[in-house]
Amino acid sequence: MKKIALISFLLPTLLFAMTGLKVGDKTPKLELKSTEGKVINFSELKNNTIVIFYRGAWCPYCIKQLKSIELDVAKKVKGKADIIAVSVDRLKVAKKMKDEYKFSFTVLSDPKAKSLQAFNIVNKLDDKLVKKYKASYKIDVEADSGETHHMVAHPAVFIIKNGKIAFADVQTDYKVRTDNQDILKAL
Repeated sequence: MKKIALISFLLPTLLFAMTGLKVGDKTPKLELKSTEGKVINFSELKNNTIVIFYRGAWCPYCIKQLKSIELDVAKKVKGKADIIAVSVDRLKVAKKMKDEYKFSFTVLSDPKAKSLQAFNIVNKLDDKLVKKYKASYKIDVEADSGETHHMVAHPAVFIIKNGKIAFADVQTDYKVRTDNQDILKAL
């Protein structure tokens, strides 16, 4: 019985420890398309780059975070760092969100969830939750991504400098987000 209790206690800690790239890790070789149609190659990023992974345009916590980034971080880092936001939303959905909120930063579309896998931040929603989102909240995860994999990002912020991860913060609770002051300090 003590072994089961210990495993139950440690499992969430172990899962969290295995989530996300770590400081010092190389930036994954990865290409994604922006809402402007430009291909962004992560391994060729020249400037310091803040990469924000969000669950999707349907997520109110994500929109709140991205608005906060726009208001608080974007102006302060102008000329010092680039900002990129990434989700599994199709280009059309990502572009609509970017236009609606007038985000100045780059928004990337990754319906196949390649970046989530490369950065080790996949959060797979179970079928029951996907159905509940659709029935109760009118959130259609499959329509937004155009995929049936039900993968979304664990909310995460990475700062890339010189081809390596210089800052990493991954949240397994979708309601918790990286503090903007932590991002600014890390730059």
